[in-house]
Amino acid sequence: MASQVRLYVNEPLFQGQKVTLDEKQHHYLYHVMRLQEKEKLLLFNGKEGEWLAEISVLNKKQALLSVQSQTRRQDDEPPLDAWLCFAPIKKDCMDIVIEKATELGVSRLVPVITQRTVVSKISTEKMFLKLTEAAEQCERLSVPTIEKPCSLDTFLAQFPKDRTLFFLNERGNGGILTGPERPVAFLIGPEGGFTPAEMQKVSAFPFAKSIHFGRRILRAETASIAALAAWNQVVGWKDK
Repeated sequence: MASQVRLYVNEPLFQGQKVTLDEKQHHYLYHVMRLQEKEKLLLFNGKEGEWLAEISVLNKKQALLSVQSQTRRQDDEPPLDAWLCFAPIKKDCMDIVIEKATELGVSRLVPVITQRTVVSKISTEKMFLKLTEAAEQCERLSVPTIEKPCSLDTFLAQFPKDRTLFFLNERGNGGILTGPERPVAFLIGPEGGFTPAEMQKVSAFPFAKSIHFGRRILRAETASIAALAAWNQVVGWKDK
C-alpha cells in the first residue's frame, strides 16, 4: 500500500524513470517522514498525472526514486480556469490565501500592486513553494502558476480580452456571481480597499463585472477564499 506522501517533481514521469530528489525533498523524506528504502510514495509533475514510485536509495546523502506505475491520468482532474488576482497582504494572511486558493483549484495567481498595498517585498519563489506544498497535500495533479507582481494599470492593460474579470465591490453595488461561458479572473483589493479612483478605473474596464457578497465588509483573505468557493459552486465543483 502506498503511503500518503506526495511530491511534486519537475521531471518527466514514466515507468522505469529514475528521479533524484532535491535537498529539500530529501530532507523531508529522510528526517521528517523517516521513510525507508523500498517504501512507496506518489509523484506528480502537472503534465503526466500521478505515479507510484519506490524509494531505491535513501540515506544521509541522497534520495533516489524508481517510477513504477501511473495511478491517475492528468485528465482525471478537470481544469478550473480561474485566476486569483490580488493585492499582496501580510505574510501570514497571504500564506492562507495561497494555500486555500490551491485547494479550491485556482489555475493562476497574479499579485497586483495598488495604492493601498502595504506589502513592498514579494518573493514569487517562496510563493511557489507554498503553492507546491498545498498541491501535494490536497492531492491536486497540478501546481498553480504565480506571476510577477505588476501595477493595477499594467494588469488592466495586459488583461486578456477572452476572460471575464470579476471584482469584489465591498460597498455592495455589484451583482450576483454567475457563470459566463468564458474563462474568469477575480480581482481582490488590498486590506484598505481600492481607492475611489481605482474603483472607477476597474469599473470602467470593458471586461470587468462588479460582484458583492452581502453587506459585511470582508477581509482581503476572506474575500479571496469566498470568491473561489462561490465560483466552484457556480461551476458545480468540477470533478469526475
